[in-house]
Amino acid sequence: MTRHRRTIVARTGALSSLILIALALLALAAAGAPASRALAAPLVAAGPARASAAPQAGSGGWFWPVGTEDFSGWGDSWLEPRGAYVHVAQDMHAAAGHPVYAIGDGTVWISRADTGGYGPGGSPGGCMIIVHTTAAGEQFRALYGHISGLRFKAGQHVTAGAVIATVNGCDHLHFGIHPSTVYRDGNMYEGHVPKTWADHGGWVDPVSFLKTHPRASSYSPPPVPLIEVKTATPPVGEPGARDGFAYWNEQPGAELVTYRRDLAGGAESVLAPGDVVPALDHVRYVIALLAAPASGFTVGDRLPRMVVTIAHDTPAWGESARLTATLTNAAGKPLAGARLKLQSRAGGSWTSAGVGLTGADGVAKLAFTPALRTAVRVAFSPPAVQPAGAGYVSAVSAAATLTPHVRLGTPRTATTVASGGALTVAGSVAPQQPAGKSAVRLVFQRYDGAVWATERNVSATMTTTAAGGTATTSGYVALVELKTAGSWRVRAERPADASFAATVGPWRDFTVK
Repeated sequence: MTRHRRTIVARTGALSSLILIALALLALAAAGAPASRALAAPLVAAGPARASAAPQAGSGGWFWPVGTEDFSGWGDSWLEPRGAYVHVAQDMHAAAGHPVYAIGDGTVWISRADTGGYGPGGSPGGCMIIVHTTAAGEQFRALYGHISGLRFKAGQHVTAGAVIATVNGCDHLHFGIHPSTVYRDGNMYEGHVPKTWADHGGWVDPVSFLKTHPRASSYSPPPVPLIEVKTATPPVGEPGARDGFAYWNEQPGAELVTYRRDLAGGAESVLAPGDVVPALDHVRYVIALLAAPASGFTVGDRLPRMVVTIAHDTPAWGESARLTATLTNAAGKPLAGARLKLQSRAGGSWTSAGVGLTGADGVAKLAFTPALRTAVRVAFSPPAVQPAGAGYVSAVSAAATLTPHVRLGTPRTATTVASGGALTVAGSVAPQQPAGKSAVRLVFQRYDGAVWATERNVSATMTTTAAGGTATTSGYVALVELKTAGSWRVRAERPADASFAATVGPWRDFTVK
C-alpha cells in the first residue's frame, strides 16, 4: 500500500507527447481524496493482450513482477510494522509507467481501476488479482497493486511474463500472495492486517513463497544420447544392454562370439565360454541397428542422472536443510522443466515431502525440515507424453540422511554465587524431551588464569514445558555446589543418538566468590 519514500528522480531524455500526457493524468489522480474500501463496479481499460516482454524467469521459474528480485531501497517490507498493523506484501520499487509482469500463466480473478487505497496518496487506484498454479498443482492468488493501464479483464487468461499493467504514481508495486480462497475479513484487497492476527489473515511472504514453490513450466528434455557401437561383422540376433554394458553376438567363423562393451569407457572384451549374458534391459536402453552398409548398432540410454547435494545436513531443529538436485541425461545435458519430487523416510515407507522444478540448467532447489533423523531422496517421473527422441524413464537419487541438532538455550543462572552455595542452572531444549533424567549434561569450566579447564559435568533433569500453547519445548535444570572462587562458565551439551546430532549450546559466564 502507499507509503512515503525518498523522492525518485526520473531519468532525463526525450519523452513522447503520449508519455507526457500520461504523467499529467497521474499527477491529477494523485490530488484526489482517499477513498474507502467499498466495492464498486470494476473499471478496466480494455485492449488486446501484449506479448511477453519480461526478462528471463528468476527464482522458482517465476517472472518477477517488476523484472527483478532486487528490492534495494525498500528492503523486506513483509510484516513491516504500520502502527497497530503489519504490511502483508512485498513493495517493489519501480517508477511510474514501469511495466508490471504476470509472474506465471494464470486467470484473472479481479481487475479494477478504482480499488480503495491503491492510488497515489491513498486514493482509489488499480489492482489486479490473478490465480496462478505451482508445479505441485497448488493454486494461489497474487495481488498486483498500485497499477494503472490494466490490460486484462476478469476471466481472461494471461501468460507468464505478459505485461498486465504499469506502475502508477505510487512509484512502487504492492505484491501480495494469498494461497487460500477464504479471506479472514472478506477483504481480498487487504494490504495491512492487525498485529494480533497470528495467521496474517492468510497472506504469506510472497518472496519466500515464490522461491520455495516453483512455477509449472513446459518440460524440455534434450534428445536421448546415442552411443554408436561398430562391429567387425553384422550382429547375430538382437543386441542389447544392461547396467552400463552393451552385449552382442558376431559369427566371424564357425563359432558364435559374444562381445561386451563398457558404454562409458569404450573398452570391449569377449565373454569366456560359460559366462552368462545378463537379462537385457529393454526399458532403459533403446537399440537400433546401423543402416547398411555400416555394421553395428546404437544404444540410447534413457535413464537420467540425478545428483543431490546438501549444504548442511545437520540443521538446527525447526530449520530447513537446503538441497540442490541436478538432473541430466547420460551425456550431461540438462533436463529443463522437469518436475522433481522430494521424498522422506523416517523408519517407514517413502512419503512425499515437496516438489521442485528444474531450470534451464537442470537444477532444482528444495528444502526439508527434519523433525528427527530422516532419510531423503529426490525422484523424477517423466510426463505421460514426451517429445519424440527424448523419451526418458524414471530416476531416483541416492538417499541422504538429515540429522537435526536439538536447540539448547543459554543456561540461566545467577551472575554471582557464594562459594559453597547452591547454584541453580536452568535452560530450554527443543523439541520436547521426556521428563526426568536426560541426555543433557551441563559442563562447568573455570578460568585458571591461562585456559578454561573443565571442572564438573552434571546431568540435568528434564521438565516438560509448553511454548506458545503447544508442547514444543522442555526445560532442563540442575542444582550444583561450587567451592572454588573465580571466573566460571557453563553450557549445555547433548550427545548424538538415533534421532539427533550432537549439540553444544552457548556459554553462560558467572562468578564464584
